[in-house]
Amino acid sequence: MAHTAPLKNKSGVVYGYQVKVYRGRDANGRQLKPFSTVWRIPEGMKNQRTIQKELDKFAVLYEQQCKEGQVSTEKKTFTAYAEYFMTLKERDRKHSTVERYRELLVRINAEIGHMKLTDINCEHLNRFYVKLGKKGQNKKTGEDLSPKTIAEHHRLIHGIFNQAMKEGLVRLNPAETASPPSVKKKEASFFEVETVDKIMKCLEKEPLKWRCITLLMIATGARRGEIMGLKWSAVDFKKDEIKICNNLLYSKQRGIYEDSPKTNETRYICVEHSVMLLLAQYRREQSLLRLKKGEQWVNTGYCFTRESGGPMHPDSITDWLNKFSKKYDLPHINPHKFRHTQASILIGEGVDIITVAKRLGHKDPSTTSNIYAHVLAKADAEANKALADVLFKKKA
Repeated sequence: MAHTAPLKNKSGVVYGYQVKVYRGRDANGRQLKPFSTVWRIPEGMKNQRTIQKELDKFAVLYEQQCKEGQVSTEKKTFTAYAEYFMTLKERDRKHSTVERYRELLVRINAEIGHMKLTDINCEHLNRFYVKLGKKGQNKKTGEDLSPKTIAEHHRLIHGIFNQAMKEGLVRLNPAETASPPSVKKKEASFFEVETVDKIMKCLEKEPLKWRCITLLMIATGARRGEIMGLKWSAVDFKKDEIKICNNLLYSKQRGIYEDSPKTNETRYICVEHSVMLLLAQYRREQSLLRLKKGEQWVNTGYCFTRESGGPMHPDSITDWLNKFSKKYDLPHINPHKFRHTQASILIGEGVDIITVAKRLGHKDPSTTSNIYAHVLAKADAEANKALADVLFKKKA
């Protein structure tokens, strides 16, 4: 049976109870270290009967968890447990995600890494978030960290404590009641059709390879890494279709490397015939380059390569588009903006959200709905107008 003992503050006021569950003795007859936790009296609860009732309920549940092996006697520091958490993520998550987690953990461990998991509360986390919002935290600019970056730290801490709760190491997740700064949601920006037309006209004066890369982004809404990771084996010229099954990425640790798409799902995208004809023309051009290079050519199978045949750096798209937009006095071109443009056009033309989500490679259509809520609202307004014209139009 669980044993409870009151805990008092400096003024002698009971603020909680220590709950212990004894584990018996080892093979040598020595008493094993008991399971132990603390139950704090909820704020505002003053009736002694109610306090005792809730304490007894907690003690019974805690004892049951101990018997079922859900509780550990080992009190780990945050740093130690976070490292264990990372081993789980390295098994399940993409390299880019794990690498980002490790970047975030540098600041987190410096702040709360030395503390025991069971000692960390929401006040510690809130102080940390306030600190991240002060000047000097951004090592590159010397400024504060953005609310979005602080929210990333919060989500990681939340995930680590969730895992600890599953394993019975902590009873509550302090990140659940912590208050990171609110992140203002930005509307996805997109190009007007007239701007896209102008971009495509300017592309006619550019090298064939870059025309194909840019037009594929415009025509498919695929991510830049998915276009750079496209291989000839995934291009079907008979069906005017490409298969998105690779994602070319870069990290300081691994350099340029190939991964699966963001959602780990393969998708097929139909492509405008004129773009596919241009891509076929570029394939012939690449074949001539391969013959010219001879043994110096590295056959990687990628559609878009360096002069040697090796994969291109994913950032090269962004760099080239920056120069291209300045050259022709075009608005700033972010590769992802083509993706937003495609979504806005499809939604505006009445294509259902599930089809749009599938084409863009969103695992859940709700993701598409959230990102393009403003576009959906505009489409709904148009739908309402059309309905009004048919059903509620005043008779002459």
